[in-house]
Parts: sequence; structure tokens; C-alpha cells
Amino acid sequence: MRIVMHVDFDSFYASLEEQRKPEIKGKAIVICMYSGRGESGAVATANYKARELGIKSAMPIAFAKRRANSDTIFLPVDLEYYRSISSQIMDVMESYADSFQQASIDEAYIDVSSCESFTEAEKIAKQIKDDIKSNFGITCSIGIGPNKLVAKMASRAKKPDGLTVVKQEDVKNFFSSLSVDKIHGIGGKTTTVLAEMGIKTIEDLAKADVAKLELSFGKNKAKLLKEKALGTDESPVAEQAIKQMSRIGTLQEDTSDFSEIYKKVEQFATEMHKKIIKRKIYFRTVSIIIIGANIEMVTRGKTIQATNKLEDILDNAKILLKEYLNQDSGKVRRAGIRISNLVTEEQKENSGLYKFFK
Repeated sequence: MRIVMHVDFDSFYASLEEQRKPEIKGKAIVICMYSGRGESGAVATANYKARELGIKSAMPIAFAKRRANSDTIFLPVDLEYYRSISSQIMDVMESYADSFQQASIDEAYIDVSSCESFTEAEKIAKQIKDDIKSNFGITCSIGIGPNKLVAKMASRAKKPDGLTVVKQEDVKNFFSSLSVDKIHGIGGKTTTVLAEMGIKTIEDLAKADVAKLELSFGKNKAKLLKEKALGTDESPVAEQAIKQMSRIGTLQEDTSDFSEIYKKVEQFATEMHKKIIKRKIYFRTVSIIIIGANIEMVTRGKTIQATNKLEDILDNAKILLKEYLNQDSGKVRRAGIRISNLVTEEQKENSGLYKFFK
């Protein structure tokens, strides 16, 4: 039995901005991609309150401001920060997976087919939601299904902060009342052509004559549309080569005490070390991640010779943490560690041979 989850972070950029700027929580928040020419540019994303005002992704900022109310907050996109937090959350989720595939900065597929039942998978999904909320302060919506397509559509069913389970025997009923544009991968042009053929719901598409579909879309696309309408998707949750691992957590209280902060870093380093040994990979860079009482994030890193030893993580983390604290940077709220520039054993050996012959 195949069981796949799709995890989708809710209003990811805006949610992260609320975490580091608590004073804007509860307001309509619009994250903007400015063009560099005054106020021109487009909306990258908007939280749910902003969407209620009619503000949407890709909308020109000038249009968004016309729909905004006096409390609406406009902020520039901060991709470096979002990517950093995303990589940390992805790493947490990956620890639950039989196989794992990051689909974008704010969504991922998790294969948990080793679960004995969908009930067990649902328990894991609840743990993932709790982990993300307690460690990062944001919510996510999770869909669980017999394949990636159904899981993706299930994750959209209850947003924000939703959890929807669709077993194989429930797929037909789940799809029946949905419009065809709800199928992942079907765009506006295809929806228009289908509507002209009298096909408006997924159920209509499932019952449609394949020969008629082929006349409008060709043999391959007609077959694909039919498969999607029936909830068929054989594509695997494709493992990807990971480039880094990280862990971050909140301290019991804000502090600048080295031993208290290092205790948390040591815990995460030990967890990650077990993972790299299991995966038979090596790292070249060790970094500490610090979030101060002011919610600003700081990273300090050091690149070394490729290694997989725990003491190399800990020794460098100690040095970096002491250097940071010696700068009198104030109290620390959250602390973590990252190992990056990951290589396989073969890559490590090839790198050594290259340097030798060079």
C-alpha cells in the first residue's frame, strides 16, 4: 500500500514576517517583489487577511495598494531569510520520511508507505504539524493520499492549518464535486477547452470519451487528463541529493550563557551526525544559527576539510558560538546548527585525488 503526504506551508513568507515582527500579527500582510523603480513591482504573496481584500500573487503593487485598507502592511521579499527557515523545516520533515521530495520553498512530498495504515500516517502528519508550529511558529496544511496527485489536492481542501486524508477507496467521492481547474497541473486554457466540451467537473472528465478528448488535446494529453480525473499517479516521491542539514530550537529562556546555548547546539549536532553516518555523507562547512531576542537571525560559518566526525561539528560550533557571544550581541532566543557543502564518499575521494594530481 502506498501512502504519500503533501505538506504546504500556510502563507509562508507572511507567516515568517509575523514571527520576526510580532507587532504586525493579525494584520493584512503583502510581501512584494519591488522592481527597484520606486513602488513598481508585483505581489509575491499575501496572507489570508490580505486575500480577503482581493490582493493576490502576481498583482501589480499599485493595484494591491488600491485594494488595501489603512492597516495593510507592505514588506519587501527577503528570500535569503525564507530559504534559510525553509531548509530547516524541510530537514525536520525529512526525518519522518521513507523518501522525501522538496517541491518548492514552501511545499514537499513525504512517502510514508512503511506505515501500516492511513491512521498511522495521520498520527505522523499531526506530529509534523506540531513540530513545525512549536519550532517555527507557523502552520501548514497536509494532505494524505495513495499518490502525489491526490495528496496535493487533499492538502488544499482545508486551508489554513488543515489535515485531510483521502484513502484509495475515497478518491472518486473526493473528486466528484470538484471543478476541473482544481486538478493539479490543469491550467486556464485547458479548463476553457474542457468547458466548451461540456466538461466542468472532475467527475465529468472521468466519464468523458477518450476519443473526443484526443481530438482536442492529442493522444498523450488526453490520456494524462483521464488519469488525473481518475486520481491515478504513478510518479514516485523522488529523493533528491541534499545540500545541507540544519536544526534550530527555542531555548527555555532568552540567554547569553554559553553553556545553555551550547547544550542545545550539541543536542542538534548529535542528531544530525547520526543522520550523516546513516546516509554515508561528509560535510565541509559548519555554521551556527542564532536568533536573538530582537528576532533577527545571524549565521556564522567555517569551512573545513571534508569530514563526518561529530567532534569536528562540535569543536567548530564551540569556536563560532564563542566568537558570536564575545561580540556582546545580546541575548539569544533560538539557537541551532547547520552542516553544509555535503558530499558523498566518492565525491570526497575524487576531490582528494584532484588536489593530489593538481
